[in-house]
Amino acid sequence: MSETYRVPASITLNDGTSIEGDIHLQTSNPLHEGGEAPVEMLNRPERFFAVSLPAGGFTLVCKAQAAVVTCDASLWEVDPQRRAISRQFRLDIELIGGLTLCGSAFWELPSTHPRPQDFLNESEPFFEITEDGMSYNINRALVGQVRPSE
Repeated sequence: MSETYRVPASITLNDGTSIEGDIHLQTSNPLHEGGEAPVEMLNRPERFFAVSLPAGGFTLVCKAQAAVVTCDASLWEVDPQRRAISRQFRLDIELIGGLTLCGSAFWELPSTHPRPQDFLNESEPFFEITEDGMSYNINRALVGQVRPSE
């Protein structure tokens, strides 16, 4: 079993209910230096993730039912080299349940498809936007519409 570290998070489910607690992230990542980011944990193939609850114990959350996982973005380092080769998009996102979020998405572009639509059509189930120091990890399947504001 690999080591994990805890990150405080708020999980909004597709029905609008929220769960507060700590998510567990891997301390290392084979794809880059440093530990795992929440969006990377959410895009792993496991269908459930654990949330340690403030009162003790834990709950297992089905990723398909998690609309947004919100964390403090300052809790992990962004690789400056990866960020330097990324394209930034400003997105206004409306989820199926009516929740709206606005923020910046950073995408390491394939050279032939630099549009927000291509970013949103990526195969991973979750994508991240950031705003005011917060990381919003959004389930693509629960997005109703997106208005890019480049």
